[in-house]
Amino acid sequence: MQRSEKKNSYRFWVDKIAEDIIVREKKLKRGIKVFRTESGLGASGIPHVGSFTDVVKANAVALALEDAGVKAEFIPYADDRDGLRKVPLGFPDWLEKYIGAPVTDIPDPFKDGHANFGEHMASLLLDAIEKAGIEAAPHSGTQDYRKGIFNEQIHEILVNAEKIGTIIKKMSGQGKYVDVLPYFPVCENCGKIYTTRSIELHPKEHKVSYVCDGNFLGKNMNTLRDIEVRGCGHKGEINYFYGSGKLSWKVEFAMRWPVLGIVFEGYGKDIRDSVLVNDEICRQILRFDPPVHVMWELFLAKGGKKISKSFGNVFTPQVWFNYGSPKSLMLLMLKRFEGTRELDVTDIPKYMDELIKLEENYFSLKKIKEERDKVNTKRLFEFVHLLKAPKKSSLHVAYDTWIELVKILPEKDWIDFVVKKLRDFGQLKSKTLDEETEKIIEERLQYAKNWYNDFILQKVESEEEFKVPGDAKPAIQELIQLIEREKDGEKIQKEVFLMAKKHGLQPPEFFRIVYRILLNQDRGPRLGPYIIERGKAEVIEKLEEVL
Repeated sequence: MQRSEKKNSYRFWVDKIAEDIIVREKKLKRGIKVFRTESGLGASGIPHVGSFTDVVKANAVALALEDAGVKAEFIPYADDRDGLRKVPLGFPDWLEKYIGAPVTDIPDPFKDGHANFGEHMASLLLDAIEKAGIEAAPHSGTQDYRKGIFNEQIHEILVNAEKIGTIIKKMSGQGKYVDVLPYFPVCENCGKIYTTRSIELHPKEHKVSYVCDGNFLGKNMNTLRDIEVRGCGHKGEINYFYGSGKLSWKVEFAMRWPVLGIVFEGYGKDIRDSVLVNDEICRQILRFDPPVHVMWELFLAKGGKKISKSFGNVFTPQVWFNYGSPKSLMLLMLKRFEGTRELDVTDIPKYMDELIKLEENYFSLKKIKEERDKVNTKRLFEFVHLLKAPKKSSLHVAYDTWIELVKILPEKDWIDFVVKKLRDFGQLKSKTLDEETEKIIEERLQYAKNWYNDFILQKVESEEEFKVPGDAKPAIQELIQLIEREKDGEKIQKEVFLMAKKHGLQPPEFFRIVYRILLNQDRGPRLGPYIIERGKAEVIEKLEEVL
């Protein structure tokens, strides 16, 4: 591994964070032997590329800490004691009956070897971590609660609940925990967790009295139907140790930081208030200085809509890995940590080519004049390679070239064909083909094949199979105008019926045409609410394409 730059010189942002952590821990003198970094691993919905940025950056900080000479470890933490609030799109509707139950108490809907719903969801991000070559020490909230490793902290938080309720109200304006304890028991009668209220503490017995009388709105993302979840009315008493429930988010981070020795955790802008409240509770109640934090940038789908874990065709790391390398995704995540970026699948070729440019610059560092640019190039390349940078430059071929090669690829002897073409293009100069170069050729061609089949060939076939009837185009134009001015999904739903008749179309046929444009299928969720949920700008863009 490479050591960071000289003490007084410019440092790459990851190295700077690691140095700050080490200096801080020396001042605190609390004797943490393994410096652990953490990222949350949501287990209630499908992990997307935004979830993966927490992983990549927290792992990079752990690598930088080790590079600076201390022992470090990266923990992806599965919040799998959380309750299910939404049935993700494409998941079976029978999950509706489990809305409100802890995700590790729900059967795995895909029956693919996982013990439960939460384990299945967590495995998706753990799979991406493994594919990226990241070494991690994953934790499960459910398992840690049941092992009792948090019992001391849970007790301390509950006996100080009155003070904590005041802190939460002062910092976030939420007065809920002034009246109830910040602990959700799992109801012994109905199995729900978010419908329960802990109303009385029995500290000597380590128990709480609770009532299951809460309610909230869940959602089925297949139908966009709201699901009203009501408590069963059961009153009971449970031991708050060993996983009989869980702490509220407002105090749960604080509970685990001192137990696991977490010195760093980044977070997204959307949970900033919760993190700050946890920081204060960690200091005042648990007497542990909270980790160093960095607020990450937020990734948005094109059109400005936040990438969702439960709606639509979620842009997952696995989707990225179909068309681009894990290193290209890590490049995107590590370039910077502030701001907001719009992202979709069509950006992958750009980052594959940018990875080539980064490698070219890395092996020509002497030509870079500015120290800042030199350090950023060097350390970015090294962290993209998990501080195991290659010793020599590899094959550099643009993504478009691979796609052009795929178009003319023969069925047999294709590797010889590609090698000859690359030599003809002047992009492969060695006379012999080493094992590493052959591996790169096979990998890049596979990415290009996937891209060609899914985004070029499929589009051509789709256009050949489905043509928007000419008499439907005026109605589509009017639908675009309706979406531009209307914010209510139900009003759009009603207007579409009238619009179809106005233009001499049968409503079912017009709906079928719109579904084919938006979803490439003949049916879908209620159209009006779907348009609002998906994002007006994105829907309008799809409709305008056919005009």
